[in-house]
Amino acid sequence: MKKRIVLSLLLVAMHLLVVTIASADPRMETNNNFCHFILDPKNTDNEVFVADCGSVITTVEKIVKTGTVQIKCEANNRIASGYATVTRVIQQAVSPIPPGTTVLFTNADSETPCTMVESNGRAYTSIKWQSTIKAGTATKKGLVTVQYELLCQEGQQ
Repeated sequence: MKKRIVLSLLLVAMHLLVVTIASADPRMETNNNFCHFILDPKNTDNEVFVADCGSVITTVEKIVKTGTVQIKCEANNRIASGYATVTRVIQQAVSPIPPGTTVLFTNADSETPCTMVESNGRAYTSIKWQSTIKAGTATKKGLVTVQYELLCQEGQQ
C-alpha cells in the first residue's frame, strides 16, 4: 500500500510538470516554454525549473537620434523585457519553499543576470530583474499552491 501511494505521488508530480532542480540562472525561454526561478541568490544553481510557464518577451528597437537624422539599422540595437508567471498546485513535500512563505530576489541580491530567449533563439541578458516565489498554506490533503513570477527588464543582446 505504501509503495502505491509513493508511486501515485510521483506520477502526479511528473504529470503536472511541476518542479525539477536544474542548473542555470533566472531565465525564460519562449520557444521551449520553460523558466528557471532561483532559490538562492548566492548559488543560482539552486533553482526551480518550471515547464509551461507562459513567458512573454517584448523587444523594442532603440532609435539613435543624430541631429535631424534617425539611424536604426543595427540588428543588435534592441532592448527586451520579459515576464513569466505560473501557478501550480503540488504536494507540500515537493514545494521549493515552506507553505505560507514568500521569497523575493532581485538583481541587488545576485550578480547573475536574467536571460530571456525569444522563439527565434535570440538571447537577451538583463541585469535588472526580480523573481518571486510564493507558497500558500497547505490543505488537509497536503497540497500547496505555489506561484512563480519572474520579471526581467532592459535586456541587451
